[in-house]
Amino acid sequence: MVSINMKKVILLLTVSAFIFMTTGCTSTLVLGPKANEKKCLSGTVNLNEVGVTLPFVKAGVEVHKTK
Repeated sequence: MVSINMKKVILLLTVSAFIFMTTGCTSTLVLGPKANEKKCLSGTVNLNEVGVTLPFVKAGVEVHKTK
């Protein structure tokens, strides 16, 4: 059985993959102690970015804005 927190992580990754495939965007991945300089566990989902921070891992996808 998958825990609720793991379901949220899976949802974040799915949404970020969808954004990455359908729009122009930038993805980032930070591994190691620098990934947790500000927070150890967090997640962000909105129209401009999707991100997740876990111990020693920080990943995100940000949408490019065209003018």
